[in-house]
Amino acid sequence: MKILELPHRLADYLCPVNGLCDIYEWKTQSRIPDELVFYCQLGFQIITNENLMPPKMIFLGSGIGKRQYEFWQDIMGYKIYHSEGEIFSSTVEDIKELINNNIPVILFGLDMYHLPYQEKFYQKIHIPGHIVLMVGYDDNEVYIYDNSKIGIQIIPNNDLRLAWEDGYAGFSRKNSYFGIEFSDIVMSDKKVIQAGLKGMAKRFLKPKLGFMGTKGLTKLIKEFSLWRNMYNKDILKDIYMHFIKFTGSVLPELPKQLNKMNSGINNPHRGTRDLMSKALITYSSQYGNENWEKASILFERSGNIIEQVSNYMIKDVLNDDFSNMSKYIELFYAIQNYEVKAFNLLL
Repeated sequence: MKILELPHRLADYLCPVNGLCDIYEWKTQSRIPDELVFYCQLGFQIITNENLMPPKMIFLGSGIGKRQYEFWQDIMGYKIYHSEGEIFSSTVEDIKELINNNIPVILFGLDMYHLPYQEKFYQKIHIPGHIVLMVGYDDNEVYIYDNSKIGIQIIPNNDLRLAWEDGYAGFSRKNSYFGIEFSDIVMSDKKVIQAGLKGMAKRFLKPKLGFMGTKGLTKLIKEFSLWRNMYNKDILKDIYMHFIKFTGSVLPELPKQLNKMNSGINNPHRGTRDLMSKALITYSSQYGNENWEKASILFERSGNIIEQVSNYMIKDVLNDDFSNMSKYIELFYAIQNYEVKAFNLLL
């Protein structure tokens, strides 16, 4: 049996970064706001793969999982131990070895249907893609911190195996984990956040790849109206449904009009721009400057337009009518305009 004694704070709906922030606090005795770390993944991607469904996938972020932890790796100063897709039994043994060496481990892509301490979802609703921080184990169970729970939670080994066996489609394969080992030299929380926001802005404004950031938005604007001639209604519906799902500010899910199994939480479809706007205002005096407040206004406006796009798409899906795709172009232009200005203010 082994349990690492880490600090832990609640951070509802911020599970991808909560464990990372716990580890940073453990290392530095200083807490980085979970929301600022999480919203530094704001961005844009349009993924094309004709072998997948949908063949066009639009994301209003720059990715979670390996890409997210790699983004913060040099800024915060840590080493990553990563594996995915391996056999459960050997993966658990590898993780135990990391814990034995005082390296906490982020478990990625769990289905809450199999997590006993999640009473609302356990054996009731499948919520894939959950992320927790493993801090200990014994022969039959693992001990974790969950962003939505106070104190250590327990997952029996068999429940963990079931929760982990499908991975998180589009983000990770089964049994995915990230061991995080900090170096002895770590930047202050203020420098970490400032470097993170600048890195996010550069990634959007000057992306290395043509399907990301403002280049990706330009690509979307050029080709969106053409999809009507490339795909049938069923495929266009899947493209719209994917977009709507991943505009959820709190979590990726379809609204009640399109999914009766909706979680019921307040989840505006503003691509988290509303939450980033709030975070910039909240922490501008502590970490930032007056440009944060100006950027906050621009992100709020962008989020409102994203919600407008989502609402239009919901109506088109419900009416099974995809004949007027040109109406979106002006809205995409407006999103791009606001976000280019906002990200420039964060450089």
